[in-house]
Amino acid sequence: MSLSEELGFPRRLINEDHEALLGILVTAELLKKESNRLFAPLGITAAQFNVLILLHAQTEDGTMSQSDLGRLLTVHRSNVTGLVDRLEAQGLVRREDDLKDRRVYRVALTDQGRETARRAEELYLARIHGIMGGLEPGEWRALSSALEKIRPRVKRA
Repeated sequence: MSLSEELGFPRRLINEDHEALLGILVTAELLKKESNRLFAPLGITAAQFNVLILLHAQTEDGTMSQSDLGRLLTVHRSNVTGLVDRLEAQGLVRREDDLKDRRVYRVALTDQGRETARRAEELYLARIHGIMGGLEPGEWRALSSALEKIRPRVKRA
C-alpha cells in the first residue's frame, strides 16, 4: 500500500522525494507512539527511556553530566531539566555534585533506575527486533546509509 493510500489522501503524491521524506516522518511518529505505549507499564516515557538508557549503556558508572545528557539526547536541551526532574521524582535518578567542577551536576542512576533501564532495554530490543525483522540485514544497512546522507543536508539548511 502506498503512503498516500495509507494516509487516506484523495490523490497520490506526485513527488517521490516528498513521499519518501513524508514516509520517514510518519514512521518516526508511529515509532514514538509505539515507544510510549511500550514503556507505559514501566511508568516512563520514550524520552525518559532515552535518559535512562544513556546512563545505563553509555557510561561506565551510570553517571553523566546534565550538559552531556543534553548534548546526546534527541530532545531539545531545555527539556533535559524537566526530564531529569521527573525521573528524580520517580526515584530513578539522582543529581550529584561533580567532584571536579562545582558548577556541574551529574545525573546518576539509582538502583531502581538501573533495574528500570534494564527492563526497558529488554522490552525495547525485543520490539525493535520484531519491527526490523521485516527487513533483511542488507536493507537495514541501506536504510542507515540513506539516512546518514540525509541528516547532514537537513542540518545545513
